[in-house]
Amino acid sequence: MVGAIGKSLELSEFVLKEILDLYKDIRELSDEAILSGSSDKPKKLFMKLDALITRDLGNDVVSILLNKQELEAIFFHLNRFRNLYTVRLETGYAKEIFASHSPWDILEKFPFYKNYLRLVRTEYEGFGLKAGDRIFFLGSGPLPLTLIVFFKYYGVKGTGIEQNSERARLSMEVLDKLGLSKDITIVNGSHFSMNPIDFLDTDTGVKALMIAAQAEPKKEILEYLLKVIPAGCRISYRIYEKGLMKLLNRDFLLDLPEGYREYKRIRPDPPAYNTVVFLEKKSNCSGIPE
Repeated sequence: MVGAIGKSLELSEFVLKEILDLYKDIRELSDEAILSGSSDKPKKLFMKLDALITRDLGNDVVSILLNKQELEAIFFHLNRFRNLYTVRLETGYAKEIFASHSPWDILEKFPFYKNYLRLVRTEYEGFGLKAGDRIFFLGSGPLPLTLIVFFKYYGVKGTGIEQNSERARLSMEVLDKLGLSKDITIVNGSHFSMNPIDFLDTDTGVKALMIAAQAEPKKEILEYLLKVIPAGCRISYRIYEKGLMKLLNRDFLLDLPEGYREYKRIRPDPPAYNTVVFLEKKSNCSGIPE
């Protein structure tokens, strides 16, 4: 037992050095350099970070690192870098798709395409959706892969909500290029764009609302949604709670607002990284403004 603890401490110190070395390189990069710089340094750092956070480490090692409060600010910067580089990656592929004569071939070469196939299947089955249903997806980004996969493989239509106007515009161009504009729409807005009427029509209303892992702050979003969604409405949000992934994003510690009932939690099945948490608005919580 003592030997196992010693090994965990030794491994945690080794991993800690990797984290600090990465942080030293990443903190020097501005948002602009990460999003659109000509250097290949962000790509190399992203690959190193991805390899680090997806490493199969024991719970003891992760707990040791999780309890180091001085690492919180460092992981905040690592998460900022990862989110920005993901936008860069999606933007690059979106532009390639728009310019290509074989847009679907380009889409399927996206590095995390298989992750999305597994993740969307989890959400489709978790909600019990069927072809012809419509979903909302908050935080759809410049390359709305979740919505595209939902429609291509399951016939589920969608509306993406993206607060960055340039990313929203680019995603619309991608959907038009793929011939999906009639079945998937994009709204340039935020969770404040949600309207009670979207959920109330039993024939055309939204069957489920999904919140992207990068959509923040989740508690504020969930609190606002309580005001506009009807009782029984189903919501899911994606979090990271495996290995070092959960150090990058602390949403796994989310204190769920009163008015929701968590009815299901599906943990990742590789190659997906995300745990999907399924919620339902309680029937004794009215929420909808008069």
